[in-house]
Amino acid sequence: MATYSRANFKIGQIIRLWDRDQLILQPKFQRRSAWVEDARSYLIDTIVRRLPMPKIYLRRVVYPKTELSAYEVVDGQQRLRAIIDFRKGNLILRKKHNKDLGDTTFENLPDSGQRTFLDYEISTEVIEDASDPEIWGMFERLNTYTLTLNHQERLNAKYFGYFKQTAYQLAAEKSALDAWKQLRVFSDRQIARMKEVEMTSDVLVAIVQGISDIDKIPTAYNHFDDEFPGMELAQKTFRDTLSFLSEQTSEAIRTTRFRRLSWFYSLMVAAADAKAGIPNGAGPLQLQSGHELCRRMHDINKSLTLEQGTEPPPGLAELHATLSRATSHVKERLIRHEHFFKMLTLPEARWRNRWAQLMSGQ
Repeated sequence: MATYSRANFKIGQIIRLWDRDQLILQPKFQRRSAWVEDARSYLIDTIVRRLPMPKIYLRRVVYPKTELSAYEVVDGQQRLRAIIDFRKGNLILRKKHNKDLGDTTFENLPDSGQRTFLDYEISTEVIEDASDPEIWGMFERLNTYTLTLNHQERLNAKYFGYFKQTAYQLAAEKSALDAWKQLRVFSDRQIARMKEVEMTSDVLVAIVQGISDIDKIPTAYNHFDDEFPGMELAQKTFRDTLSFLSEQTSEAIRTTRFRRLSWFYSLMVAAADAKAGIPNGAGPLQLQSGHELCRRMHDINKSLTLEQGTEPPPGLAELHATLSRATSHVKERLIRHEHFFKMLTLPEARWRNRWAQLMSGQ
């Protein structure tokens, strides 16, 4: 009967097992190596930074003739292969994953970096006395007990470059996590499925390329994978925009339809346009005070909260329609952008005049 025990293997130990032919990377139940170089480099950067990586599963076997033990990799082959290749000089840690070290091999790491790499401990589940059918069953469970990947999770698995790293960094910063919680834009489940990263990516696309359909996100991940001109300015614009909205308009966002993802996206992009300008946008232009903006947001929300059978104010009919149609397409996004940009930037007297026109349809 199979038994299981937990252990921590240092990378140095893994390398010694490999050198002594005591580590079997691709037994009959494993997949072939399929990771792209970016994914391999990204893993090495994770180790160099001493960040955690998922555990691996090994089956300990004993060769009857020699009575020597060896370890078959049940799950974690591609991670271990990348680690071995880096130690042997067959893999480069890319600059886009670690700008401080640059494009480097293991031999070019400083002595302290080499020690850090070799001393890194990999959490491991060691399986003993397990038959092939038991291992097959375990391998099947390890690789099927997952949810079907959504669009953002597939992007996460495919890309490892500048745009992805920027989006993930911005979405996961403490200030951003605090804002998501304060504004109630995302549920815990949505965050677990990377919905906040998708929205961050979507806003970044608008900041650097202008308003587009949500399905343009993969194009940006690909286009800005190796280089991301204007990255620092885009980061600053995103941070400044989210900070402004969370500090000045949080009450209105979390209590109205502005916390809906489609509306929050447009509010973020309109505020980014006002703060720094976006391609084909109307900014930059001065934002109004938080007090005035909250009142305007509540007015819009109230005017579009309709009882069954009633119609929205004539001037808001087009905006209301963006709630019932595909709201992630560029046409609807441009409609919301025009309304929200004016809501954010018009001085009070001009806004009151516009609001009267919207309500009357004149």
